[in-house]
Amino acid sequence: MGAVVADDGPPPVKAPDGGWGWAILIGCFVITGFSYAFPKAVSVFFKELIKEFHIGYSDTAWISSILLAMLYGTGPLCSVLVNRFGCRPVMMVGGLFASAGMILASLCTSIIQIYMTAGVITGLGLALNFQPSLIMLNRYFDQRRPLANGLSAAGSPVFLCCLSPLGQILSKTFGWRGGFLILGGLLLNSCAC
Repeated sequence: MGAVVADDGPPPVKAPDGGWGWAILIGCFVITGFSYAFPKAVSVFFKELIKEFHIGYSDTAWISSILLAMLYGTGPLCSVLVNRFGCRPVMMVGGLFASAGMILASLCTSIIQIYMTAGVITGLGLALNFQPSLIMLNRYFDQRRPLANGLSAAGSPVFLCCLSPLGQILSKTFGWRGGFLILGGLLLNSCAC
């Protein structure tokens, strides 16, 4: 039937439960904040998009839906990429994708283009950022893992409280195009995490 495979390799490295792990935790806090709060915070721009493209609210709501579908639906792809290339390179590419998607969205002339850029590209970038961040957090914390996971998850409400008012300010000051461009620049912080 099945055979048991014994692992004769050296014992795995023990998680440091601190030290550099706290820097990893801060990065995970930022990434979790962007990943969960960003799709909701983009809805601040919906009224301007409705006016610009002469569409209904349900048409603009697809932006957040596509973003979330990409975030959750590309988990298997993220796992394959992390196994092949490692966490850090995948996270760097994810940050670049997320940022590029929003920057390209600021140049769009139709809602379909925004679906592809802000929805698909940014959503894929956030997924490539978020999935590896969970793996990295678990590599750096063992005994304090519950605390680390809780602090990392706190990024979502904190960022939602910050990104929505920021989006309103950007929308009033720079319009939706300028707001998307600036948010794209903010998403570059995911590369550093």
